[in-house]
Amino acid sequence: MKSLKKQVEDEMNKKVLAAMVEVCHEAIESVRRKMLDKAYEDHTGNLNSSTGFIIYLNGKVLHKDFRLSNVGTDKQTGLDAGMETALGVMRETQGWGIVMASGMEYASWVESRGFTVIRGAAAGLESVLASAINRIRTIT
Repeated sequence: MKSLKKQVEDEMNKKVLAAMVEVCHEAIESVRRKMLDKAYEDHTGNLNSSTGFIIYLNGKVLHKDFRLSNVGTDKQTGLDAGMETALGVMRETQGWGIVMASGMEYASWVESRGFTVIRGAAAGLESVLASAINRIRTIT
């Protein structure tokens, strides 16, 4: 049987994870929509498929959000590259972590041309997450 301390910790972790997923999902979906709406044409679907995030705690992935693009001819390559990139930069440390990534090697080139790739998702994310976690603190 779990101790009361462990039960409270598990419940808090569930709430923190839910808040992080909500905020990160909203940010990454906004970027995915912008990627498809802009003039940049992702013919293969790799760039969009490689864009997503993972959330981890103490080095263990608790949630991942990478999905195949709705358009393109070779989406799986991008999906695999995105997950590999995110897992490759994940830290083996204690505590929470988020990795947002676009796994295609040309992502920064596309972004340098004025198209939204990943920076838009990360912009302001820290303050939004802090606000979400503060809301959790007030209800527990």
